[in-house]
Amino acid sequence: MSHLIGQPIEAIPGQTMTALDPSSIENGLLERYIDTLKTGHTATFECLLPTDTYDHWYMVTAEPLSSGLVISLVNITDRKNAEIQARQQADEMRATLDASLNSILLMRAIRDSATGQIVDFRMETANQAVVNSLFKTPDELMGQTLLNMFPGNVESGFFALYTRVADSGKSEKAEYYYQDANGFKGWFEVSAVQRAEDLIVLTFNNITTQREEQLAQQKQAQVLEAILDHSQTAISLHEPIRNRQGEVIDFQTIRANRQALLNWEQAPGDMLTKSFLTLHPEARETNEFARYVRVIETGEPDVFEITQNRRQYVVTIAGAGGNIVVSAVDVTTDRQYRHELEALNRTLQQSNESLQSFAYVASHDLQEPLRKIQAFGDILQNQFQDNLSDGERDMTRRIQKSANRMQQLVKDLLAYSQVTARREPHVPVLLNEVVSDVLSDLEISITEANATIQVSSLPTIPGNTSRLRQLMQNLIVNALKFRSRDRPLVIQISCQPAPPDQLPNNLSATSAYWLIRVADNGMGFDEKYKDRIFQLFQRLHDSASYSGTGIGLAICQRVVESHDGAIDVSSRLGEGTTFAIFLPMQQAAN
Repeated sequence: MSHLIGQPIEAIPGQTMTALDPSSIENGLLERYIDTLKTGHTATFECLLPTDTYDHWYMVTAEPLSSGLVISLVNITDRKNAEIQARQQADEMRATLDASLNSILLMRAIRDSATGQIVDFRMETANQAVVNSLFKTPDELMGQTLLNMFPGNVESGFFALYTRVADSGKSEKAEYYYQDANGFKGWFEVSAVQRAEDLIVLTFNNITTQREEQLAQQKQAQVLEAILDHSQTAISLHEPIRNRQGEVIDFQTIRANRQALLNWEQAPGDMLTKSFLTLHPEARETNEFARYVRVIETGEPDVFEITQNRRQYVVTIAGAGGNIVVSAVDVTTDRQYRHELEALNRTLQQSNESLQSFAYVASHDLQEPLRKIQAFGDILQNQFQDNLSDGERDMTRRIQKSANRMQQLVKDLLAYSQVTARREPHVPVLLNEVVSDVLSDLEISITEANATIQVSSLPTIPGNTSRLRQLMQNLIVNALKFRSRDRPLVIQISCQPAPPDQLPNNLSATSAYWLIRVADNGMGFDEKYKDRIFQLFQRLHDSASYSGTGIGLAICQRVVESHDGAIDVSSRLGEGTTFAIFLPMQQAAN
C-alpha cells in the first residue's frame, strides 16, 4: 500500500483517503467506498490505478467493519494485460475473418462418448462472408450443430470430408453439390484444415452461379459440337503459322468437324497435328493457300470452287480472331443436276426448233395439199356436178367437208404450237381495246346468235396483245357455240382484284392478280368433266352438232400460263358457264 500511494507506512495513519490518493475521486474509488458503507455489503471490483512508473490493475475488495472499511488490493496487472492482449488478438482475428471474401467457419467435432466416433460438428466461429454462401448470419450459426442446420451434408459427401480431416489432420479440398429437405441447394467448393485437436477451419464459397454458367457453357458447347459434327457442311478452324518476319508460311488445323475429315479423307490425328501444306502441298500451286493468306491479311472473306477427291466443293473462307474458318459445301450433285438441266435445256431448245419447223410445215406444206383437194372439189361441184350421180355428188361434199375440217384443225394446231413455242416480251395491254376488237371481228356471229355482250371496265395488264386476243376470242366463240336454244344468250365480261383466298394453288398469295370472269347463260356442262375441258382434242359434245377441233380451250390455258396466270371454270348443266382468269397485275421479275 505504501508503494501504491508513494508514502512511507508510518506516514499513512491519520490521513484522509483523498489526501493519501487524490486520484480516488477521478477514478471513482471514493464513490465506491461510500456506496459500500451505505449498503453494508462487501464490494469487489477491478480498478486501474496509476503509479509513478506505469499503471497497474488491481482487484479491490472493500468490506464494511464497524464504522469504517477494510480495503484489500491484489495486483492483477499481468493477468489483466494478458486478457486485454487476448481480446485485441480476438478482435484482430474477427476483423481479418470479416474482411475475407471467402466464407470461413470454425467447427469442433462432437464425438460419441462410447465409440469416440465423430457424430456431428458444433459451429463456434463464422465470418460475415458466410451470409453470401449459406444465407445465414454468424450469430445464427454459432453454437449450432452442423447436421441440425444443414442435414444434407451427409448425402453430399461434405460430412465425410470433415470427419477425415478431424481424424487424420490432413487438409482436403473438394467441390460438391449440396441439397437438403429444407430446399437449400447449390454447388460449393471447400477447403478443410485441422487447427487443433477436433477443431477444423473451413474456407468455402457458394459457386452455384459460376457452376451453372459453366454447365450452361458446357451444354452449349456440346450442342454446338453436335451441330457441327452433324452438319453436312465441312467446317474447320485454322491458325496461321508465321516465320520470324511475321509472314504466314503455313496453317495449323485446330478444329475440324466430322464432315471436314470425311471430305479431305484425313485421320483426325493427322489433320490436327500436321500442317495444311504438309497434308495438301498442291494447295500452293492451285492458289488455294494464297487465298487463305489473303483473308488473314485483308480480313475480307473469299468464296471459290475446288475439286478434291473427285468431288466438287464451294469453299468459303472468313477471318475469326486472327484465325480463319473454312467451310466447304459439296456441290457435286448440284453441278451434275446443272449439267443434266443444261442438257435438257438443249434438248428442249431442239424440240422447240423442231416445233417451229412443224409450225412452218403445218402453215405451208400441209395446207397446200388441202387447198388442192378443196380446189379440185370445187371444180367437181361447179363444173361437173351435172355429170355426177347423186352418190358421187354426196362423196364430193364429204370430201370438201373433211378438207375444210382438216384445214381448220391444221390452223388450230398451228395456233396452239405458236403459243407454246416461244414467249415474246410483254407490254402494257388495254383489255377493253382487245375485247372491243374481238367483238368487232365477231359482229356477224354475235348478230346471228342474237347474243348480248356486257363488258365492264377492264384493266391494263402486262402481256402479249395477240395472245390475249386469242384468249378472249376463243372464250366468246365458245359461249356463242354452246348457247342455249331456250333463251337469248347473254355474255358478261367483268374484272376485279383477285381475293388472295380465291387464288388457285399454283399461284403465290404474295403477288397481286386480276380476276377476269367471262360468264354466259348457255348450255353449261356437268362439272365431273371439268378436268377434260382444257385438254387437247377433248370435246363434250358430238362434232356433228357442234363444230370445232377441241383445241380452243387448250389454247386459252396455254395463253394464260404464258402470262404467269391460271384459268378455272365452273358450270351448271342447263344454266351456264363461267371462266375465271387470273392474270398478274405486275410483270414478274426475270
